[in-house]
Amino acid sequence: MRKLFYILSIMFVFVPALRAQDMRTLFVGMPDSIIPLLTVDNRADCVDFIDAGMKARVTNLLDGKSELLLLTSDYLRMKVSANSEMQMKLLPSSSGDTLICLVNTISAEARDSRIRFYTKEWAEVKNLSALFSRPAIKEFFPADSLLAKKLEIADIELIEYILSSSEPTLTARYTMPSYMSSADSAFVTEGIQDILFRWNGKSFKR
Repeated sequence: MRKLFYILSIMFVFVPALRAQDMRTLFVGMPDSIIPLLTVDNRADCVDFIDAGMKARVTNLLDGKSELLLLTSDYLRMKVSANSEMQMKLLPSSSGDTLICLVNTISAEARDSRIRFYTKEWAEVKNLSALFSRPAIKEFFPADSLLAKKLEIADIELIEYILSSSEPTLTARYTMPSYMSSADSAFVTEGIQDILFRWNGKSFKR
């Protein structure tokens, strides 16, 4: 009887903890296929370094350097390689579940991001459009902008997504000007504006 009581006590302690996984637990346990440059040991070492107040830099599988830049209970930002970065944010949903928003950004002359959503069991949410709609180029410019119409014809949609570490928000930034000459970039940048999205429990809305 005493042994049974002990087992039940352990279950009551650990089951809620498993359900309430924070970002560090999810990061260490994420599938290798989502972040193939880092092993589970790499990820665990990064968390340990952060906890120890040290620079969380490790050698990845391509013998390059990866560094965990910021880690909170619901947010993570990591420089995966010299030209790639990853952000993750936990988003509570109105259904009572929690989703993981993951943003991968490639940095060349301009930064370009890809956004995906996962459950806390790391199952990808296939219906992306129900959670977030990629903004059109014209939305970064004032209404009836002739420049926006010309850029839409070029059909080069380079957009960086930036997750907030403190709020359930996502900023979209049009980065095409970084590919242009200084004169063209200055002309395009004039009047351009970031777009702020806020999570409402179901999706990101402007």
